[in-house]
Amino acid sequence: MVIYPIPVEVTQARIQLVVDQNAKAPPNTINQDLQAVYHAKAAAMEAALAEVQADEPSLLDVKV
Repeated sequence: MVIYPIPVEVTQARIQLVVDQNAKAPPNTINQDLQAVYHAKAAAMEAALAEVQADEPSLLDVKV
């Protein structure tokens, strides 16, 4: 299992969501905050996977 630090963008999106929830923001704003969290998580996961793939040697050894 790969463990990586939580990117700042994800933390900021989560904080904004909590702030809006506590302020009883309109549902549209809450949905936008949720989408921001999901997009930030997806971008972080994609970046982490790209980094892992770049660091690891290929597992396929082809001999002809």
